[in-house]
Amino acid sequence: MDQILPPKLNDLEFQILRQIKLHPTTCNIPSRIQSRLRDLGYTKDVLGGIVLTDDGLQRIAMGK
Repeated sequence: MDQILPPKLNDLEFQILRQIKLHPTTCNIPSRIQSRLRDLGYTKDVLGGIVLTDDGLQRIAMGK
């Protein structure tokens, strides 16, 4: 049986994901990383800011 694994994140992407969890309003995120995390479904834009989705929180819990 095939198992679908989540896409790999590099160290910087994972670190930024964790920073968003801790300080969503003070993060300075490069646009390409912000776009990738949004495309993967780990973040979303809310009222001009970026927040984690449930998938993003699960990814942090799973680890890198």
